[in-house]
Amino acid sequence: MKKTSTSLLLVFCLANLNLKAQEAVANSVHLGLVTPISTQGSKARYISPAFSLQVLQGTNMNNNGVAISGLCTQLYGSNRGVLISGLFNQVKGSDKGVAVAGLYNGAANGLGLQIAGLHNHKSGNGYIQIGGISNFSRYALLQIGGIVNMASHTHTQVAGLINISNTVKGVQVAGLMNIADCSDYPIGIINLIRNGEQQICIQIYDDGAANLLLRTGGRKTYGIIGAGAGNEKDKIFFQMEAGVGYRMYLTQQLRINAEIAALTKTNFILFKHTQTLRTLLAYKIGSRVEIAAGPALYTYQYAESKIFSNNYVWKFKSDESSFALTGGLTAGININL
Repeated sequence: MKKTSTSLLLVFCLANLNLKAQEAVANSVHLGLVTPISTQGSKARYISPAFSLQVLQGTNMNNNGVAISGLCTQLYGSNRGVLISGLFNQVKGSDKGVAVAGLYNGAANGLGLQIAGLHNHKSGNGYIQIGGISNFSRYALLQIGGIVNMASHTHTQVAGLINISNTVKGVQVAGLMNIADCSDYPIGIINLIRNGEQQICIQIYDDGAANLLLRTGGRKTYGIIGAGAGNEKDKIFFQMEAGVGYRMYLTQQLRINAEIAALTKTNFILFKHTQTLRTLLAYKIGSRVEIAAGPALYTYQYAESKIFSNNYVWKFKSDESSFALTGGLTAGININL
């Protein structure tokens, strides 16, 4: 009798261990079509598997491994692994892992990586966001967006059109515009920086042309955009210009502005394109007025300078094409807005 009781107790313990092992395996792997039609059923939202594979939609508490869904994945807790979904991922807690979605990634916060075809969103602090159209986060180390990036505080933003942030510790790069309260290194055509510098400028070139320019930017870098007119072969040509610049401070009133710009001349029949690299020595008179002048290099087929006509820094010519690097001078007056 005693032996029988011992044997029954041993069988019971082994069966219990087997059930627990099966339960642990079931909890660590989540397979299914759509929650709750899955191996974890309606309890999936309370379980944190190490691996999840769902044909359409998956739900769990946390993800500490890999979760893959054909359409979407929803976590009621946090992500510290890898989420991959065809449409979107939604994490109600922190996302400290990697989230990849065809359309949208959303999370409360977390120092993780979000990659989405359309938009990435973190209500709190984020880390790295790469979105086909847009990104939003309270704080981000890096945002790369096809159209727009938005953050309260960020280190680096790169956007096809617009970057928006309160404070930027690093660089803003935008195809059109950067907007910030504090940003020393915005790189864009227009930069609306509250603690930066905005200037309207009248600039004269030694080929006889003159442009009205708008220079906007931060303490170091700025954008250039403007238009004007000039005379060539007794014909009036309109001139447009866009570029970027970098300020090097020598004293409180004296600095060097290094600029690279693209210029286009047209009488609406002919179009001429050239690029210029210029270094302007700028001296501040009072609090708002600045005068600047310096040498410039131009890339074009021939020298247009009235002063350095037919003088080339470097010249190439063949039967099919010609190219020249020519010198010139530029001067202007800048007025702070």
